[in-house]
Amino acid sequence: MSRVLGAGFAFLVSGVVPLLAALGGILFLSACGSCDSTVRQAVVAPIAAGSFDDVQVDQTSHRLYMADQAASGVDVVNIYSTTPQFVRTIDVGGTPNGLAIAHDRHLLYAGLAGGTVAVIDTDPTSPHAMQVVNQITVDQFHADLMDYSPQRQRLYVGAGTAVVGVDTVANQVKERFDMKTVNVEQPRYNPADGLLYVTIPKTDTLLQMNPADGKVTRSFVVAGCRPKGLAINPSRQLAMMACRSTMAIVNLRSGAYEVTSVLPGADIVNYDAGLDRFVAASPHGKSDSSIGVFDGSGRFLGSVSAVEKSHSAAFDDANGLVYAPGAVGLMSFLPSACTPPPDWLKFLGGMSFFATPFLAFGLFLFMYARRQRERARGPARPTWHQLQEEDLAAERERMRALEDAMLGPKVSNKIQV
Repeated sequence: MSRVLGAGFAFLVSGVVPLLAALGGILFLSACGSCDSTVRQAVVAPIAAGSFDDVQVDQTSHRLYMADQAASGVDVVNIYSTTPQFVRTIDVGGTPNGLAIAHDRHLLYAGLAGGTVAVIDTDPTSPHAMQVVNQITVDQFHADLMDYSPQRQRLYVGAGTAVVGVDTVANQVKERFDMKTVNVEQPRYNPADGLLYVTIPKTDTLLQMNPADGKVTRSFVVAGCRPKGLAINPSRQLAMMACRSTMAIVNLRSGAYEVTSVLPGADIVNYDAGLDRFVAASPHGKSDSSIGVFDGSGRFLGSVSAVEKSHSAAFDDANGLVYAPGAVGLMSFLPSACTPPPDWLKFLGGMSFFATPFLAFGLFLFMYARRQRERARGPARPTWHQLQEEDLAAERERMRALEDAMLGPKVSNKIQV
């Protein structure tokens, strides 16, 4: 009975332990796809009541700017430390959409629903700090997402069916590149090649344009994408687009692209050169909104749960955090905690999933064969030590018998009374 129990225990150990180890490895690897445990929520009442589009960080002044559509203004948050402090809401006189920061000019631009761009002075030493100092009309109806080029001192604004180039020195519209019948979404200037890139949802297209004359020099088509947000890593010449239900990574040199569904239906995408990271916000319902982080090559690192009003997120280089609107105000998380394990470890983890059943079955066959061999051999043979003990016991018995034969039995010397 004990032998059967021992064999059963051996089988249990040989089969279950590797299985548990493999499952543990798989769970460990799957945990690397999320960094929800690192999310922190800061209670900020004005932000909690807001509704947001774009979010940008001024890395030089450590300020977070949020296009608050509910308040018709731009919320300003001090993020010098990891404990954010709400500063104020700048009234821009309309519903803000896209934001762009001109670090070299200490200016913040906000595209408004009425077709104007609000120019905000962000210089803390200026007497007009955190005030709207100018307004530039770029369209009759709409000014949406935008991008600023310090090399050309141009602000590129998506305005309905056109990309508008604004001279930020003269505060005047200098170019208007009309796309005729299709709306544009996100214009981005690429300092690596000096070209302008624009997403066109209707045609599943990323356009490459010459900013000098607006001529289209190349088209990148990603079938079924319906691209909205766009960000560019100039050092790698990679563009990341937020598609209708996927994310697309486009090589701007070769035109090759990859599509991934790890973050469905994102809106605005930002790239941070300081951390070499992309971040995209995917606003949906209360239970399926998220923010995803990608490395500079477009590899998915992880995601966190978000609120449905999170259309954008931005990096704080100084503290290595990602900021976005949260349930009670402002949420932040550490994207480095999402970094997955090296490829060799993921390979071993994946192999363990397939190898574990075969390993358990092989060990079972080994234990079964060993037990059968033991039965075929019959009772176990005595060991050398046991044989030696038996010889000694037999020798002692022989010596006692010889002593009795020579001397006779022992007689008691006690007198019986």
